[in-house]
Amino acid sequence: MADIISKVFDENEDFRALTVSDDECAEELQLQEVLAASFYHLHMSSSTLIHESPESSQGYCEICMDTKGKDEMFKLNNCSHHSFCSGCIGLHAQSKIQQNIFPVTCPGLRCRAIIEPETCKSIIPEDVFARWEEGLSESSLLACEKFYCPYKNCSELLIYDHDEEIIECICPSCQRLFCASCCVPWHTGLDCDKFQKEEKDKEEDLKVEELAKNSKWMKCPHCKHIVQKADGCIHITCWCKYEFCYVCGGTWSEEHWSCQIS
Repeated sequence: MADIISKVFDENEDFRALTVSDDECAEELQLQEVLAASFYHLHMSSSTLIHESPESSQGYCEICMDTKGKDEMFKLNNCSHHSFCSGCIGLHAQSKIQQNIFPVTCPGLRCRAIIEPETCKSIIPEDVFARWEEGLSESSLLACEKFYCPYKNCSELLIYDHDEEIIECICPSCQRLFCASCCVPWHTGLDCDKFQKEEKDKEEDLKVEELAKNSKWMKCPHCKHIVQKADGCIHITCWCKYEFCYVCGGTWSEEHWSCQIS
């Protein structure tokens, strides 16, 4: 009996030992959770401190490859892909202006964002700024078509901006009406298409007449049709039935045979 009681007591002691061991394990797990939570909060605090550190108030210039303060960085209004300092942008703009390259664009590779002169006024010399604005004005004029007043006794230099659909204009110098589209005195009663067609026909007629003159072709005195004689006699009968001399162009008579002899 004593042996049985002793065995039960020993088993209870083992049970208590097992129970204590489980409690210690639970405490250990709880301690690990507390440490993990503390580490997480510490990590988040460190991240916040890094994000808000003075380093974030700096920028990187892609030209001089140097880190500059935010107040030293240039703000490209039309480009959010490239970053440059004001000093490098100022030198870039001056270089382009000296080369008469307008407009000045972002120095980023293949970037076509335009830099406005006003944004660089404080970082470039006054004379360079003035040349910049002058160059932009000249380049805009080159984009427009220049022509002269079509009236010979005026010939004032004019500029026609095709973006403005203005055809009927008055010369500011001689105050006479002209067509800005055709660059001629105003063609009353004709629209531009019809006028240009008639002018083209006249031009082609003049070319034919010049060719006829150089080739010594004759023109029928009656219908004005040009006649080319390849061979045969000088007595010509036009398609309009009018007869004339191919040598002198007069109305045909027997006396014109003498023209062939002379």
